[in-house]
Amino acid sequence: MKRKTLIASIAAVLTVVALWLPNQAWAKKAKTFLASDDAKESDEPQGYLPDYSKLVKGDDADWVYFPNGSLQSFKTVQIKPFSNNAVDTHKVDGKYAAEFAPDFFKKWLEKQGFQIVDSGHADMIIEGNIFNAWEPSGGARFWGGAFANPGAGEEVICKDAKGTILGFVRHKSRGSTIKDSVENGLEEVAKAIAKGK
Repeated sequence: MKRKTLIASIAAVLTVVALWLPNQAWAKKAKTFLASDDAKESDEPQGYLPDYSKLVKGDDADWVYFPNGSLQSFKTVQIKPFSNNAVDTHKVDGKYAAEFAPDFFKKWLEKQGFQIVDSGHADMIIEGNIFNAWEPSGGARFWGGAFANPGAGEEVICKDAKGTILGFVRHKSRGSTIKDSVENGLEEVAKAIAKGK
């Protein structure tokens, strides 16, 4: 009787260890952008941000780099027009998303306490890019459920008035439309900028 209990106990411990180890390896692997599955997406170009190796897992946005933490001390912000480097079939949707991104971003930065200026002196200048935007077909929406919602990928670079980089963010979002996806994503990016993580 004792032997069966010992064998069952050892089997239970080995099962727990076998389940725990892969999770630990995954948790360590996904802490940086370049080690993540996000970096391997062939239809989501990199090249806009200055250094993708500095991106780490963020709290609100997916991937962030803020060497000095929160950017709340930069009170006035100017948002430049967004660019778009989406590829293949996503080019048109990416261009469309880039056109209305600055207006959504202004709204969410103001909610985080920043004052938006269109011209003149600004404590912080933000440049943005749409690296992907997609609208699934009707069949994909039906069969894919929540995972087949439209989405967008946003990148932003924050600089001080002298042009020194203060931080940057890369984030993917979903919504009911591409427009909604961009707004949802930029809300999270604005939170990340305010918190600096």
